[in-house]
Amino acid sequence: MILSDKNNSFWLSIQFIITLLFSLITLKLNISHFGKNFFGIWIALASIWGLGASLDFGFGTALLKYVAEYHVHNKSKMNVLLSSSLVMFLVNGFLILLLGMALGYFFYLSNNKIIPMRSVKVFWKVFAILGASFYLKYVILFFRAVVEGMSNFIMTSKYIIAQSSIVLAGVIFVTVLKLSIIFLAVVYFISSLVLLLLFIYFYKNQINEYKLSFKYFRIQQVKEIFKFSLSIQLMSILGALLDPVIKYSIGRFYNIGAVPAYEIARKFAIAISGLFFNAFKIILPKASILKSTNDINIFVNEGVIKYCKMGIAYSGFTFGILALPIAYLIKFIFGINEAIIIFFILALPESINNFGYSIYNFLIGVGKVYFLAGLQFVNLIFVILGLIIGFKIFGNSLGLLGYFFSVLFGNIMMVFYIKKKWNISLQKLLFSVGIFKLIVLIISLLITIVLLFKTTVSLIFVLLLNSLISIVVFRTDLLFYSNEFLSKLSIKRFS
Repeated sequence: MILSDKNNSFWLSIQFIITLLFSLITLKLNISHFGKNFFGIWIALASIWGLGASLDFGFGTALLKYVAEYHVHNKSKMNVLLSSSLVMFLVNGFLILLLGMALGYFFYLSNNKIIPMRSVKVFWKVFAILGASFYLKYVILFFRAVVEGMSNFIMTSKYIIAQSSIVLAGVIFVTVLKLSIIFLAVVYFISSLVLLLLFIYFYKNQINEYKLSFKYFRIQQVKEIFKFSLSIQLMSILGALLDPVIKYSIGRFYNIGAVPAYEIARKFAIAISGLFFNAFKIILPKASILKSTNDINIFVNEGVIKYCKMGIAYSGFTFGILALPIAYLIKFIFGINEAIIIFFILALPESINNFGYSIYNFLIGVGKVYFLAGLQFVNLIFVILGLIIGFKIFGNSLGLLGYFFSVLFGNIMMVFYIKKKWNISLQKLLFSVGIFKLIVLIISLLITIVLLFKTTVSLIFVLLLNSLISIVVFRTDLLFYSNEFLSKLSIKRFS
């Protein structure tokens, strides 16, 4: 991984950690200031705009791919690509804004059981301001995709950290002065406006070789992007369905009281894998510029294998070596033992995903979205069947193992797909990534899960056993990547 890749991954990791930390602090402050019920209305209304942001029809990912490709191979089409895409974002964002306002009215603002009559006027203002903030964020998606398509994740990470800092400062200001929730909405609008202005300033000063003008708008370009992006959107929707499907399955076939334990465990597991995913978003633009079969083979053998190996080592470190402190953190904060068991069950599929994420992003970059969309659909069916069968067999949270087997199947299919499509040596790929280490980690996690169900066995003994196995298996990776990280810090300190 060259130095620019290291810088990109470093800043993406820093951005993920800082924004996650800031969001937890602001959540705590807002609940303390406004109360659970009042701020609960805010969360419900904001979720509409959160859903709206995900309805970009895959334009963001598609634009990132095409920018990466055209910037290297077809610069003459960049003006048409960017101008046509900007119009798409402006129009699409406005239509979603109207849809969001309608949904907010029919489901929340006209329902006095959710929002008391005395608070409707206030929350209409809040909802409208959040809607304006959403529209700005939607336009920001365009500029972010352009900058990241040129592999400049450092700048986008810094800007997002700046936005999160503004939100944190604003929330503290609102809390200390005991201001109304309308001021809180204004804080989020200002943070979005500042972020948009930062991106516009960066574009005008750093990417000014490409012009944004309506005269470059071409409907054919829109059709080309839309054709690709629909598959991306389908993948996103199918992926987004997994969480509600799992929660429904827990409540329907096991116990509704286990849903909070699952949600706690999921937040920890997703936060861990999310850090890795965020750090290696760099794969998508790198894969998007590949054209020849030879280039693809080189990238798989020198790039994808390297990132998959990192994913396995990362899983060993987080779900293996750090198992004890993470489990006790869950126990200390929430005090729900079942959440600890479910965390380790979810560690199984997330360990597989950390391995397969690089292959997944590579396949998007080279345009194999129809295969991935089909795989997501099959995966969703397998998850449903696996959970039903799992809960019927075990009658407890071990039923979630059905999710693990569906993820395992999906990743195996991706590996065989790239083997067949580009004649990649399966033996070399699996040996190079250290697949046996992942297998040992999975076996260790399965032993941990089984022992955790034995209430007579000490929790600390079980987790220490898992950690010790992981230390032995991943000791060389731990030393290697620790030295890499320390050398990176040294370079940044003296540069």
